[in-house]
Amino acid sequence: MRKKKILFNGLGNRGWIGGLYYLKNILFSCLQSEKIRNNFDLVVLIDPEHADIFDCFRAGGGETAGVDIRVLSGEPKWKLAFYEMNLIWFCGVKYCYALELNKIGRLFKKRGIFWIPDFQHKNLPEFFGKEELAAKDANFLAVTEMSNPLVLSSFDAKNDLERFYPEHKCSVSVVHFVSYIEPEIRAVTPELERKTAEAFGLKKKYIYLPNQFWQHKNHIVAVEAIALLKERGALAEYDFVFTGNLKDYRDPAYIDRLKEILGAPKVRDCIRVLGFVDRTQQLAIMKNACFIVQPSLCEGWGTVLEDAKVLDKTVLLSDIPVHREQKNEKCFLFDPRNPNELADLMEEMSGRAFSEHIEDGIANMYREAREYAKALEEVFV
Repeated sequence: MRKKKILFNGLGNRGWIGGLYYLKNILFSCLQSEKIRNNFDLVVLIDPEHADIFDCFRAGGGETAGVDIRVLSGEPKWKLAFYEMNLIWFCGVKYCYALELNKIGRLFKKRGIFWIPDFQHKNLPEFFGKEELAAKDANFLAVTEMSNPLVLSSFDAKNDLERFYPEHKCSVSVVHFVSYIEPEIRAVTPELERKTAEAFGLKKKYIYLPNQFWQHKNHIVAVEAIALLKERGALAEYDFVFTGNLKDYRDPAYIDRLKEILGAPKVRDCIRVLGFVDRTQQLAIMKNACFIVQPSLCEGWGTVLEDAKVLDKTVLLSDIPVHREQKNEKCFLFDPRNPNELADLMEEMSGRAFSEHIEDGIANMYREAREYAKALEEVFV
């Protein structure tokens, strides 16, 4: 009997790279499940610019081979819509995973499995404009009022769902994910590490902050902590390395303020803002950092932390509920609104020696992916 299909539409997420990595990570967990592989074919729609994210699933890719990757250009939109409609209605698609409830998505809503990464707009409404708040709330309300399956990435998000949308009708599943970065890690050779360090001038020991510069990522508390360390004369032998694009579409004034404090005389000599770096370079930078700092005020299930866990890194984490849910024994919590506490913790960690075993991190990634696949099996009934 011909197998049904699960469609992962990366075309809808191409404006948000985190959404594409999420689909990649869920695909990886799906492939760890014999039940899912035996009952479904997995199909990905993606544009040429981001197709390389899914190259690891193409035929010949070892354990992860066999996903049907369909690369489609973005123009014209009507042609993409027609292709998608034909695929879903006539080619055996049973589920559309992480379906977006847009004009096209509404045509297939009966086959949709929805995903909400977090409820940031409810927890931190001050970071959004009125129009975006209203649009997000209307979209989330529409999703939760349907009887379709809704996947959440953490039990913290489930608690938020019950708090903010207590009348929801959707069936809810919590499905954690791992960062499937083994191919990228294998590509991080000593030569690539050397070239990356040279390209970005990473000559000293450094502490790494890998987040994008959105306001909820809370970089300001980290810079305030660095300033406190400088006042104490502590960690003088360290640089503090930031990556990501310095922009937040929601509040350009915040970026102007952040640039000002990053360039303040007290800290500018030890802060390195590298801008956007490609994925393999990012992992090389993370691998060679002394430790990672993740000061975010809100996360769904943080990819930065999952990356660090695979690399077996020590991480200083903001003490928020999802981080308490997600952390492992190499994570240390601090109050994300207290720069003194973060400064104290960075100073303490700088005096410790931590062993790192990447092969153990990779093995644990596979173990957790297999475990998380059990929850996906319940979604794809």
